Amino acid sequence: MRRAVHTVTFLTIGQAPRPDLSETIEAHLPATARIRHAGVLDGLNRQEAERTFGATEGGATLLSRLADGEPVTLDADAIGAGLQSRIDQVEEAGADVVVLLCTGEFPGLRTRRARLVEPDSLVTGYVGTVLRGSRVGFVVPLPEQVTEAREKWRTVVPDPAFTTASPYADNDAALLSAACTHLEAGADALMLDCMGYGERHRRSLRAAGLTVPILTPGALVGAALAPLLG
Repeated sequence: MRRAVHTVTFLTIGQAPRPDLSETIEAHLPATARIRHAGVLDGLNRQEAERTFGATEGGATLLSRLADGEPVTLDADAIGAGLQSRIDQVEEAGADVVVLLCTGEFPGLRTRRARLVEPDSLVTGYVGTVLRGSRVGFVVPLPEQVTEAREKWRTVVPDPAFTTASPYADNDAALLSAACTHLEAGADALMLDCMGYGERHRRSLRAAGLTVPILTPGALVGAALAPLLG
């Protein structure tokens, strides 16, 4: 029996393409899947991106990258509005599946016919079920993200603990330090809560001797998406 061909569009909150975010997911997909990439900030220079989507004082923040590889800090509410516009566009262009490359919460996003995959709900559901009873240490990119992340995760695990380390740093020293802080406090699993953390970060922590479960969003999304397209 011939497999159905699906067009899968990876949608980043920054600028596309972001193979560093999608490659772990793509490894789970059938060879017949047609892969496309799109980004909320596509076509904008840094000044334009920051003027329209830049982080605002007191607002929820997100971290992504521009096409030149430089990080950019964004306002979550503005990005949420931009995401819906881009979802409409990529669906019109033929996407059967739209995969958000961000673990942020974006209430109210919708599609007309395409399947919308939101990592936030997949990741929180997995941790809340598979890791129920575990002491999970959470790592997020920016200190200003901790308050909002705590509000999200406290409904899933009791008294969640957070450290911070950018996934876009030149080396993984800060990530290792953040992870070890959790282990020293008694954590028996780690959740790297940003799509920017990928298999490279997991391998780096393993090479440093960490043996606890290390979860990355891309691996969880890929494992969940594969049966729908296979």
